[in-house]
Amino acid sequence: MKIMVPLVLSILCAGLPAAAALGASPGIAPGLDLDPVELVRSLDPRAMDGLWPGFDPSRLPIALFDGSRTWLLHHPAPPPEFARDPGRDGVLVMDGQHPSVVANSGVEMGGVRTATFVVWPGASAANARWTIVHELFHVFWMSRHANFRPNEMARYAYPVTEERVLNLCLAEEEALARALEAGSPAEAAEWAAAALLFRRERRPLLPDHHVSAFETGLEMLEGTACSVASTMAGERPEETSRKLRRDWPADEIRGRFYHSGAAGCLLLDRLRPGWKAEIDADQELTVERLLDETVIRMKAKAAELPAEDRKRIARRASAAAAELTGRRKQVRDDLLGRDAAKIAIEVPAGAEPFRLARFHPLYLMVLDSRQVAHEAYLTLSLPEGSVEVANPSFARNSFAGTVALTEGGGAQPLMNIRRVTVVGVRGVKVDRSGALVVIEGNGVKVSFRGATLTVEGETYRVSWPAAAK
Repeated sequence: MKIMVPLVLSILCAGLPAAAALGASPGIAPGLDLDPVELVRSLDPRAMDGLWPGFDPSRLPIALFDGSRTWLLHHPAPPPEFARDPGRDGVLVMDGQHPSVVANSGVEMGGVRTATFVVWPGASAANARWTIVHELFHVFWMSRHANFRPNEMARYAYPVTEERVLNLCLAEEEALARALEAGSPAEAAEWAAAALLFRRERRPLLPDHHVSAFETGLEMLEGTACSVASTMAGERPEETSRKLRRDWPADEIRGRFYHSGAAGCLLLDRLRPGWKAEIDADQELTVERLLDETVIRMKAKAAELPAEDRKRIARRASAAAAELTGRRKQVRDDLLGRDAAKIAIEVPAGAEPFRLARFHPLYLMVLDSRQVAHEAYLTLSLPEGSVEVANPSFARNSFAGTVALTEGGGAQPLMNIRRVTVVGVRGVKVDRSGALVVIEGNGVKVSFRGATLTVEGETYRVSWPAAAK
């Protein structure tokens, strides 16, 4: 998974316990029941012929961490820390976890775009193979299509509590699911036309074109990879229908477009054979545009969802919006009412806002149009110093431990950040050395020059005089 923020986006697998290699089979860390190297080598290029023209996993570089060692295959310029595996031709290995291989994703390694895969305990060979093909396809796709990249920052402005937006998302997903399940191409086209109508009704409700471009970028980057991996795995289109109908929390908007994009690809496989060559030949073509052209060419009249289904979808949208609104309030109230020290830093009017240097795009919650809670880590900087938070008590979605709250402005809440409050801080220590103020605690370090520190009970406030006009 690839993003336009300063870190890899995926379900991070870093921190798997390293296991001693003694007695382990090649490529298998003790406690794991699959060999990732052999999974890659088992991908027969002849079986990939129908997935996408020219896609050959046996020629694409990939690095794999099995919990004990990192393996490298098909890499034209391997980093020097890798050595040849004496037991297997064409395989390189190093002890431990390579710092670039922390997720199922893709990185630049030795100047070459390389897929990465981390074995997780209990992973099945089928699921691992699906993920490996997904990440290898990203490497292949990005070498051909450099123009579609989802602007991940736009996602934080997505109106996920707007019932009408959610309603139309759900209606589109239901129409796509029915298109995939249709008994004839004509029926599939009618339901595809219905899905496109719901989409055209939703798009004007989005805050700006960047958000709709985010949807398109995800469908082109992730939807294509999902469809290829699912086809390789022998999944029937009905499996994508099941994913489309999943009861998503309202704020998990990103995952929706993996499956709507995959649905579009699968429908084109049925309705417009040869479409993949068209996409490769025209860098401006999208799956959405080709599907729209196809249903028009077939003169398909949009199918209509029955009234009872529309009512059911409206209830789901209302419930999802209410659940997220309540969950946001609960998280905010808990954080601000926490019985521990707080550190509040505010940039004065007229001064430059914080620079967002490092954050985790998965492990945060947008609380409203201005405020975001960061539960894993965060680094902000100014010319005068920085705020560094790394929550030692991090547990996904718990918001326990040391958590940062940022307040921004503008088109989305991670822009123009002028205030940050760190809550849940234990063991606060303050050091004043001349013009330098340093505040440290469990999981946080604040360091600024020329700032004023005010202590009010357990709240430490850092501020500066307003900039001269």
